[in-house]
Amino acid sequence: MNNDETLECYDFYVLNPDYILQHDEKRCLIMAGSEFQCEKSTYDWLSIIHPAQAMILSFFSNPDTLKNIVDKLCVFLELSEEEVINSISPFIENPKSIGNKFNGYLLGFPPNIIIKYEKHLEILHTYLPEEFMYKQLDFETVRLIKSPAMLSLMLTNKCVTKCVYCYADRTKDISCQIPFERIKEIIKEAKSLRVKDIAAAGGEFFLYDKWYELLCVLKENGYEKNFISTKVPITEEVIIKLKEFPKLTFQFSFDSLQKDILNKLLGVSGNYLENMKNTLRNMDKHGLPYQVISILTKLNIDKTELTDMYNFLSTLKNITHWDTRIAYRSLYSSVNFDEIKLNQEEAKDIYTFLNEFNKNKKLKVQTDNSNFEKGFYTAENGSKSFQGASCSANRSHIFILPDGNVTICEQMYWKKRFIIGNILKNGIEEIWNSPEALKWVNMTPNDFKEDSACKKCEILDDCYNKHPNKCWADTLKVYGDENWDYPDPRCNKAPKMIYDLI
Repeated sequence: MNNDETLECYDFYVLNPDYILQHDEKRCLIMAGSEFQCEKSTYDWLSIIHPAQAMILSFFSNPDTLKNIVDKLCVFLELSEEEVINSISPFIENPKSIGNKFNGYLLGFPPNIIIKYEKHLEILHTYLPEEFMYKQLDFETVRLIKSPAMLSLMLTNKCVTKCVYCYADRTKDISCQIPFERIKEIIKEAKSLRVKDIAAAGGEFFLYDKWYELLCVLKENGYEKNFISTKVPITEEVIIKLKEFPKLTFQFSFDSLQKDILNKLLGVSGNYLENMKNTLRNMDKHGLPYQVISILTKLNIDKTELTDMYNFLSTLKNITHWDTRIAYRSLYSSVNFDEIKLNQEEAKDIYTFLNEFNKNKKLKVQTDNSNFEKGFYTAENGSKSFQGASCSANRSHIFILPDGNVTICEQMYWKKRFIIGNILKNGIEEIWNSPEALKWVNMTPNDFKEDSACKKCEILDDCYNKHPNKCWADTLKVYGDENWDYPDPRCNKAPKMIYDLI
């Protein structure tokens, strides 16, 4: 290499340790890990790449000079130095994601794949090119083949509130029935499978009696980064313990400053409001950042009261932002949703009002317009053309219930049709590849009723099996459980909704 070349040949380079190369039977995945050391990494990345590309990246898994790595690649690829440099240059400190096509399939790479090595970086995974020699290749199947990339562990179904908009199945009141030793085994299996994220969830996280021990085990296994969302006012003693886990992020649900409204919304009374205020102040006192979320219904959209809420939250030191969302229809709430829902005009008006606060630049207010922009009845090419974020249910994610049952979606809870196994009887990989899980990506016209538009659809296989992206929860909400096999309401063949979603 010449000295005038753009790349510094004697600088040490390394595969960004924030990204993991994951075997997925017939292809390789590149995905963000659970530990993050570089500011410019993309934390939610997951994509399929060609195993030959993984082989090339494996040469960067240990820090080395660019010259040494290029020399090794020249031998391995049987290419000239110039050809190797041209092939790897786009991936070195690339500021944006990269996409390239192979046989018509788009393969994607995140920003900053290969970076200059710095002494503070801890190399968590190393690879050999021989690891990525597969007998068969599959770039078409969207669902992960070997195991999920994410799993959620619902520790308890108990709660401290009775929210009128609650989307959880509260017909069961279950403490965790999974022995703690089994939970530790699940975490270790997830680590061996290189599962990207383990989300510890509720019900209420802090109502699980071993929450502290669980956080310690997660931290020991590289899953310290976790998102804890709670309605529980927590004590200063608990907050001090939480300081041991600096990679946790926190969300506190806080819907109103009015006691009578909180009573109607959450079914709480007494000192709940003051205890929640003290919780946020103690988070400030001990320097822990957090966000606040408010769910908006007809009961709490008075603009004067929302202004009071903004003014109070603006006095807090460690709040990162105020997230406001419109309540949507629940599959389980006993409350008549039509009595509390906002119509689209009301929702847009209140969001316009809230967005005005951002001009003050004291506190960032976030509004979520996604439910207005789903493109109902418009998608012409099946689930791969649906607007909005891709659904991870049974595609890259499983949800473990507190009794050990495993479901495909966090909103399905104990709906028998969607239970795919039990973690007390089987492991993660076994459940992921169980007949109960695979049936959802091997669907045929025989699985659908005569009155479902999906039964005679010419792209059924592509929509359900090759590119699964149907929101099962939304389908059940707008058509009812008995019509689970109707199209997702975003499909242009979907019938008119029986029930409003929002």
